[in-house]
Amino acid sequence: MKKIEFTLLLLLVTVTFHAQKISGKILDENDNPIPGARIGIENQEIGDITDSNGNYTIDLTNVDKIKIVKVIVNEYEPFKATIADFTKLQNHTIILKKKIINLETVVINPKKYVLKNFGTSNSKKAYGGFDSGEPDDIFKEYAIKIKNKKNLKVNKININIVDQKIEKNVTFIFDIQNEKDGFPDDAQSLVNDPLRLTVTENDIKNKKVSLDISDKNLWTDKDFFVLVRITDDFKGQFSFGGNIFAFSKDTYYRNYFGKWKKYSGGEPSINVDVMIEK
Repeated sequence: MKKIEFTLLLLLVTVTFHAQKISGKILDENDNPIPGARIGIENQEIGDITDSNGNYTIDLTNVDKIKIVKVIVNEYEPFKATIADFTKLQNHTIILKKKIINLETVVINPKKYVLKNFGTSNSKKAYGGFDSGEPDDIFKEYAIKIKNKKNLKVNKININIVDQKIEKNVTFIFDIQNEKDGFPDDAQSLVNDPLRLTVTENDIKNKKVSLDISDKNLWTDKDFFVLVRITDDFKGQFSFGGNIFAFSKDTYYRNYFGKWKKYSGGEPSINVDVMIEK
């Protein structure tokens, strides 16, 4: 009998040790909540998104203590810590510091630049998307790669949507990142401000939505990635347009901060209007 009791006690202790859900807040330096912030484990599909009060809950059950917890929000300095250090935080509150932005003045000679569009556009075939009925689908992030060797300024991000059923609205969150080892790199975002676009079903005209970012002064002379995800309060479903059998195109995707994966055989209809050197 004592042996059975000891075994049950040992099992309970083991389960308690490995089961670890942590709740906390993500705030700015003035103790204001940061809604919509992603917290996750680097290179793993584990995480959460803060609510309107900055609250999150992350399940670290059976995750190695040397793994990295990170929070990436465009306008703030990134937060990174090992799980071992993260669990020691008081109330598990994460304070993010605003980025210090130093923008150089760029003198533009219109004669030296032309307007172009890069990426996939005007596609009629459904290619990927988001469905709130699928628990993991809502946390997916897509990216396309833009090959570039000239100095250019990104003016607008466009998405073609071929099929949608949106209950209220959908908020897109965009990012533009340099590459590392052939994939997007969170540490090399070109964006210092949140790039968000909220639309209703009635706002989708000619199966297209666009975000004008010409005032953001986003310049690059390298290959770059355009990323898109949606906020987790989305209810409904929609599908991007895309080139399904374009084998010269690649689709990049991940969940939370999981490893980026590449599918070579098509590309979602995400594209950018740019001003580029002749």
